[in-house]
Amino acid sequence: MFGFLRKRKRDAISYPREFWILFWGVGINRVTASMIWPFLTVYMYMTLDVPLTTITLLFPLRAISSVLSTAVVSPIMDHTGRKGMMIFGLIASGLVFFAMAVATTLPIWALILFAFGAVLPIFNIGVNTMVADIVPQADRAPAYALIRTISNAGIAIGPVVGGILAVISFQLVFVLTGLSYLVLSVLTFFFVPETIPDNPDSKRGGLLSSGYGFLKDDMRFVWFMGIFFLLLMAYAHMFALLPVYVSENFGLREDQYSLMLTVNAGMVVFFQYAITRFTERFDDYYVMTLGASIYAMGLFSFVLGSELWHFMLSVSIVTLGELVVVPTATTLVANIAPDNMRARYLGVLSLGYPIGSGLGPVIGGYLNDTFAPVAMWYGAGTMALVATMGFVLLTYFRRRKPLPVPS
Repeated sequence: MFGFLRKRKRDAISYPREFWILFWGVGINRVTASMIWPFLTVYMYMTLDVPLTTITLLFPLRAISSVLSTAVVSPIMDHTGRKGMMIFGLIASGLVFFAMAVATTLPIWALILFAFGAVLPIFNIGVNTMVADIVPQADRAPAYALIRTISNAGIAIGPVVGGILAVISFQLVFVLTGLSYLVLSVLTFFFVPETIPDNPDSKRGGLLSSGYGFLKDDMRFVWFMGIFFLLLMAYAHMFALLPVYVSENFGLREDQYSLMLTVNAGMVVFFQYAITRFTERFDDYYVMTLGASIYAMGLFSFVLGSELWHFMLSVSIVTLGELVVVPTATTLVANIAPDNMRARYLGVLSLGYPIGSGLGPVIGGYLNDTFAPVAMWYGAGTMALVATMGFVLLTYFRRRKPLPVPS
């Protein structure tokens, strides 16, 4: 154990100062953001007095706006730099949280979720791109694992605080979250340096020149992302629908659900780095296949749950899949991306989360309302199983005939 800690320390001091500034910035961001997002579906369900399906139909708006925003923001980052757009995204996100505190009708919430989807991914795209800018390729997997570790340390704290404050007032949580984003924007302005590579190709042509035409030439990336999106649609059930599922069917409170999120985040904090150092020894596509299969097992296991410890065990299994999949996916995309398209590749990767949380819960909500609440877990597990088979096929065909990448 102490040998591992000494090795981790040696690895850590090899990263540049800019990396550690981003590291702590992500920690601040996650503590405050995670105070509200786990309970957002519950809050809307309680205050709007509409069926769960109606609420979940709003989440595709967030996915659509994220696609549109990323399509514009990522090329801007590739051409003009990362920092300015990150600051804009933080300020705009703070204003969106303030709006959530006063929203009371379904149409207003539709507008807010559309804006929420547009601005929330910007900071994350910038962080992932900056890490790829400043960390050599051989060291990126552990670097992204460290980013996930601090991210989930924040997520371990945030839901507990949010669950306590939500009992007092959801509006208070919205306001505090909004203020935190504004403070982080100021810190980013003063302490985060610009990292865009000094590459003439990055600045050649108009601001949006070349756009996303590379996708038609890089089918390896396109197929990978399609399968990854499906996996995240399954994963989104655990965050968007599990709070409603356990509270409506088993009487668990918000603070009890927050314990499940603490298990998720705590596992990442304590095990992410070690697991990534192990899995980086193997082919990325094999690792993705293994992780997807663990997702499937965990999501199917929710069918058997009825008590808090049952659900905590299922969350643990799904989280193990997450530990295997997420840093591997980010590293794989960062490594295959050309320097002058790095933000665009990682921007497309970032769409997995809004698309997954936008489309997955719609399917789960429909299964819940049409058949039975437990049906959503059969649907989620099936999606993860299909994604597993997709990674198997992608690995097989990739080994038979390498797929082209953009020159």
